[in-house]
Amino acid sequence: MALAACAAWLALWSLTPGLRSDGVGSWFSADSAAVLLIESGVAVVVVAALLVTHDRVNRVLFAPSRQRWLYALPALLAVALPFHASPSVPLPVYVAWMTISVFWQDYLTFGLLQSYIRERLPAWATVAVVAGMFWLGHAVFLPDRFGPAHPVPSAAMIVLGAAFALLRERLGTLHLMLALHLAFYFVAV
Repeated sequence: MALAACAAWLALWSLTPGLRSDGVGSWFSADSAAVLLIESGVAVVVVAALLVTHDRVNRVLFAPSRQRWLYALPALLAVALPFHASPSVPLPVYVAWMTISVFWQDYLTFGLLQSYIRERLPAWATVAVVAGMFWLGHAVFLPDRFGPAHPVPSAAMIVLGAAFALLRERLGTLHLMLALHLAFYFVAV
């Protein structure tokens, strides 16, 4: 079961919007904004299906929590984007893409994958597996940035994966991870 969850995660991870130069969007357009919108649309459709079919897990991941107020941080940072950012695609496309991509990544990894791994393994092993898978997704699909030949960024992915997996283990929900991850992309553009 855990191995099947990891394999399914890796297959779905390959659909992360903007991750691959030969992604689904590139089959329909050469325009980078159109590619990102197509891939984001695919992610929305797949996430919608996953949300409908994983109700038991979703009730935990999105349970009411005091951390929900943290969504104000990326919202405020999104409003500030025109004053400091110049992404390679139009700003509304960037905001939509990042919002969908962050939700996609965190829901798949620290939501579904972590939930299913945790059913089979103790907390410490679950955190290790999820951190390793988070790194693997980056190393496989972005080897020029996060592969083993780049030890510092590679290690950063493992540390970030472990930190988010630990937060999820402690808090139960995805609210904090989603807010922090999205805030990062709205600052680091």
